[in-house]
Amino acid sequence: MEDIPIIKEGENVFIEMPSGNVKVVSLKANSIVNMGKFGNFQVNDLIGKPFGHSYEVIGKNKIQVTRHAGLSVITETTANNREIVDNNASQKLSQEDVEKLKETGLEGGAIVETLVENHASFEKKTEYSKAKYIKKKEKKFKKVFTPVKPNLYSLCDYFFKKNPTKIRDLRIDTLSQMLNMGNIRAHSKILVVDDTQGLVICGLMERMAGYGSILGIHDGDNHNYDTMRYMNFPTHTRDMLKVLSWAYVSKDSAPEPFQEQDTSAMEEREVIAYNRKKKAHERLSGAQNMLWEGDFDALLIASQYAPDSILEELLPYVAGSRPIVVYSPNKEVLVNTYNYMKKSMECLNPQITESWLREYQVLPGRTHPTMNTSGSGGYLLNAIKVIDCPAEPMNANRRKGARKLAKAANTNDDMKVDVETSQPIEAESNVAKRTKLE
Repeated sequence: MEDIPIIKEGENVFIEMPSGNVKVVSLKANSIVNMGKFGNFQVNDLIGKPFGHSYEVIGKNKIQVTRHAGLSVITETTANNREIVDNNASQKLSQEDVEKLKETGLEGGAIVETLVENHASFEKKTEYSKAKYIKKKEKKFKKVFTPVKPNLYSLCDYFFKKNPTKIRDLRIDTLSQMLNMGNIRAHSKILVVDDTQGLVICGLMERMAGYGSILGIHDGDNHNYDTMRYMNFPTHTRDMLKVLSWAYVSKDSAPEPFQEQDTSAMEEREVIAYNRKKKAHERLSGAQNMLWEGDFDALLIASQYAPDSILEELLPYVAGSRPIVVYSPNKEVLVNTYNYMKKSMECLNPQITESWLREYQVLPGRTHPTMNTSGSGGYLLNAIKVIDCPAEPMNANRRKGARKLAKAANTNDDMKVDVETSQPIEAESNVAKRTKLE
């Protein structure tokens, strides 16, 4: 691993602009990045530089490293804002004058200093108001940006602020709790159902760092793990992921053995098509064998389908004493799954939790919660998969008690219960089916 992360050609980078907005940029040599009113810069000037620096656009498409403003303690004075009127009459410079300063190529810091010098009421402000005024003008006129290395925090924060429905409103603190409850670590074998555009899988791959294996179950012929392309994962990390469609989860869907053919008499395009078909068959067979072998170290679910219908399909493949973690933006969905787990003899100690997060502005003398915050980051249901050992007397007594409860429940015509497992008996077979949430 690199001691100092370096910005490389061909990678994706998050660009934090002065307005607070974030832009995703794919760095292509000899190209120009357009940041709107904050100017443009040459990609070649950024390639090879370390992450952590901020840059200011100067001149035409040129950048230079700028220093971060230090945090200073503001001294209280007798000044107050009582005599200040909130209008534009205090500023001697008109909008036309400011535009002329920008056309002359004056740097953003010099423009801010000019605005301060021509502000009639600036000295009447409190020290806090002065600092706030300067910071506001710097965001508007200073063309400073910061390249940020993509990681799980920056990726989740980017999508949660831009398009939270794309990741099913999964907040970073909830995602971190999900990985912690799942005991995700290197050399693990993880089974995951991810409908958050691959955000959960990105968390698994970042934490496992290429050591272990992940099997992702998805809808349709191809997965939609779109967020993975932002993370710049190396090849050995991407290779740990195998994917399998729900259509091939059942053991009845095992493909026919691949028919080997002699490629010496084939044309080039036929050989390419043959090799492509062979690789697709190998990928499918490998993913199915990995699932049916079982012994997964954890099951993580963040899906649009009802979690209990997913558990019916995938729970048998999870090893004993291993965690099961289910995420949903709605608590009511998890309540139904919680009741399913309580009735099951395969799940121990199910719990529903909600993460609580509040962001703070941290400045000397001005530390306080931010004005805007998210209401909820979703809910988590976690439990432990247990092994029902028939030889244990305690388990035998549990099954005996479960059979009594099942026989009593079967007197009700509305619902039938299996006397061995105490699970409700469906009117129709539910094998390889998931219930989609409304």
